[in-house]
Amino acid sequence: DVTGRPIGMIGVGQDITARKQVEQEKSRVAQELQTFIDTANAPIFGCDALGLVNEWNNKSVEITGFSREEAMGQDLVKVYITEEFRDQVSMVLNNALGGQETANFEFPLFTKNKQRVEVLLNATTRRDVTGRSIGVIGVGQDITARKQVEQEKSRVAQELQ
Repeated sequence: DVTGRPIGMIGVGQDITARKQVEQEKSRVAQELQTFIDTANAPIFGCDALGLVNEWNNKSVEITGFSREEAMGQDLVKVYITEEFRDQVSMVLNNALGGQETANFEFPLFTKNKQRVEVLLNATTRRDVTGRSIGVIGVGQDITARKQVEQEKSRVAQELQ
C-alpha cells in the first residue's frame, strides 16, 4: 500500500520438468556405464594425473586379489607393476595423459599373493567435460595362460630340435 506495508505477494514459477528429466537420464546413464565397468569381463582400472588409482573394477579385484578399497588411492606403478616394467608402464600412462593412447601393451603386474599376472593393456586418455586430460583408463586382458602356452610350445620345439 502507500505506507509500504505488504498487501500481497507476486510469485514467478518456471516449469523445470524437462530439466529434471534430463538430469535423471544423465544419472541413469552414468549408473549404467558404471555397472558396465564394474561387471566387465576384463580388468578395467583408472588413475588420475598423479598415477593414483581411482577406478578398479570387479575383474581387477578377481585377477589381483586386491579389493577396490585396497587399490583406490594407491600409486598404480609403484604398488602393482613389477620393477622391470615400471619405467615402460609409466611412459605409457604419461603418453595417455598427453593424449597419445596405447593399444596392446603387454606387462606383468603383482597379485596380492605376489604372483605374476601378464596383462595386455589399452591405455586411453580420460578427459573432463572441457576436454582437459585428467587421467587414464586402462582396459586389459589377462593373458597369463596364453603366455604359458606359448612358453611351453617354445620349450617343446627346442626339445625336438
